[in-house]
Amino acid sequence: MKKLLAILILLISNISFSQLKSVIIDSDTKEKIPYVNIWVENENIGTTSNEKGEFELQLDSQKIIIFSAIGFQTKKITSDSIKNVLELKPLITELDEIIINSKKLSQELTIGEFKKSKINNYFACGTQPWISAKFFEYKAKYEKTPYLKKLRILTKSDVKNSKFNIRLYGVNKKGEPENYIYNENIIGIAKKGKKTTEIDLSELNIEFPEKGFFVAIEWLIVEENRHEYNYTMQGSRKKLIGTSYEPAIGTVPAETNENSWRLNQGKWRKVWKNNDKSIRKYRNKYNQLAIELTLTN
Repeated sequence: MKKLLAILILLISNISFSQLKSVIIDSDTKEKIPYVNIWVENENIGTTSNEKGEFELQLDSQKIIIFSAIGFQTKKITSDSIKNVLELKPLITELDEIIINSKKLSQELTIGEFKKSKINNYFACGTQPWISAKFFEYKAKYEKTPYLKKLRILTKSDVKNSKFNIRLYGVNKKGEPENYIYNENIIGIAKKGKKTTEIDLSELNIEFPEKGFFVAIEWLIVEENRHEYNYTMQGSRKKLIGTSYEPAIGTVPAETNENSWRLNQGKWRKVWKNNDKSIRKYRNKYNQLAIELTLTN
């Protein structure tokens, strides 16, 4: 009787939880696609494909899975139809004629400046592959320095050389991030500790769009970013083990969330008001990513 009960429990467990495993490839070239953002629709469950395009996801029932990668069409598919290999279709975009002039690099302009020493609040992703975005509005004075030269991002990492992805989006009529202005991954590497991480964009020849654009940070749920730590619940001495995926990104307090968006459960939403009362200057403010953008001619 005990053996029968054990078998039944095992069967129920296998039915309730299934391990979804697959490799994501380009439908045209058949090459593996790294760092694909993977979400369960309308739920806080997600992951990221690794450098080999591989991913694993544990589910308790059939779900709708959303796959998003720079340069590819977003795909929605039921979990039971995902096989050993999953294909994503490349985006087909009509690009405007680009005239590349020689750069003199004699002028620079920095916007969104922050002071590292003044920031003591960070946003981290936990175990879900969040994307958080900051909007940069176009201004007429940028005509003299129209090219994106570099990004400076305040990072805080508990592991050595944690990786994150930069997505550069245009803006739609609702003010949300939509459509890429650059169709490839831009990988940032954050050294351990509190650092200002610099990302060189000068060789990409990207001009500041007249409608403005978003710089988005994408957290990668990959093993090299994994950090385990001990913590205790309030009122208990029992030590628990938590998991985060590095790095955390510094934030500055803002009076409005107009320029700040986060992709959660596969949907873009404006950031919510900070209810953490422990840091006075952030109290009842909105957390905006600490990102500086340097422009050049």
